[in-house]
Amino acid sequence: MLKTAVVGVRGVGRGHVQALTRHARANLVAVADIDTTAASALVEAVDARVCASLDELLDDVDGLDAVIIATPHHLHAPMSLAALERGLHVYVEKPIAIRISDADRMVEAADRAQRVLAVGHQYRTYAGNHRLKQIIDSGAIGQVQRVVWQWLETRPESYYDRDPWRSSWAHAGGGVLLNQASHDIDLLCWLLGPPEEVSATLMNRGHRHEVEDTAVATVRFASGALASLQFSTWDRCLNYRQIAGESGSILWQDERNANVPDRPEVFRIGRYERPLTELIGRKDAALTGRAVPAWEDVDCGQVALPSLLDSFIDAALDGGIPITDGRSARVTTELICAILLAGIRREVIRLPVDRDLFDELFDDLIAGRARLLSSS
Repeated sequence: MLKTAVVGVRGVGRGHVQALTRHARANLVAVADIDTTAASALVEAVDARVCASLDELLDDVDGLDAVIIATPHHLHAPMSLAALERGLHVYVEKPIAIRISDADRMVEAADRAQRVLAVGHQYRTYAGNHRLKQIIDSGAIGQVQRVVWQWLETRPESYYDRDPWRSSWAHAGGGVLLNQASHDIDLLCWLLGPPEEVSATLMNRGHRHEVEDTAVATVRFASGALASLQFSTWDRCLNYRQIAGESGSILWQDERNANVPDRPEVFRIGRYERPLTELIGRKDAALTGRAVPAWEDVDCGQVALPSLLDSFIDAALDGGIPITDGRSARVTTELICAILLAGIRREVIRLPVDRDLFDELFDDLIAGRARLLSSS
């Protein structure tokens, strides 16, 4: 059994506490939260220690194997590093860190300690996304050439008033990119591989907070795929993906839920009669010859996928790599940092991101020396 503690019991941390109390391969032995009253109420029915801080937990709880960190973004890196340095396995909620240099330190610390570092990008476990990756990896649409990807949603001011830390560069690390669309950006890297070059425009179109509520970016991936990305919390609800390959295209659309857990309203694959390279190269083709897809609906099937928590616990007990490990989550955060650099400096940014350059920019954002475009 993996003796596990949860740090931060509000929001998603509460779910981790509840899952651990009934898990077949893990024991909840402690929780830590500055609100010890709420923490005590949450674990009242189980034999778990309540601590007021991570430091207290690390110093006073014996026999601990792992910790789950579900705190505001700016605490992810220092808390993860402290736990890894004590020899604990770590599951940290997304994002892995708000600076790519901190993500580097976390991955290196996990390697030194030979401990599992898992990150909460759970969208990889959703049935629809799993099926999407199967289609791309199978070569059904050929090599991916072009992607249009939109995640749009409305976040009223009450959302930020409830959790004020989400409103600042220092505590949130960003707005729609890190807080909401990081899941979609993680999917893009999971589906398409490492990014190589980014250009972007960022704005705060109308929220009171200082972080971005709208991001538009163009990304070139090492595979040659080009992606046009639009993310916003100042818009209507829309999850839209168009993935075009040499031999076909995928269409994904949902206007009910921007975070589709299973099958979207529209999930179709269109296969061309012949690949684009063959069509374009034909000397007898009409001047306006075109690829006409034969569309069919995609069946997501009945896929039993492990949860990220199950994957983390299995990796800690049995060895292996969790579904979302520190290295792959670092790729996601690096792309987000590249979009921030490109949008605020108004430059084309090549990856890998210059760590010192990003830290300088981030320090300027926190201090108010660098600012976003506004809609006014």
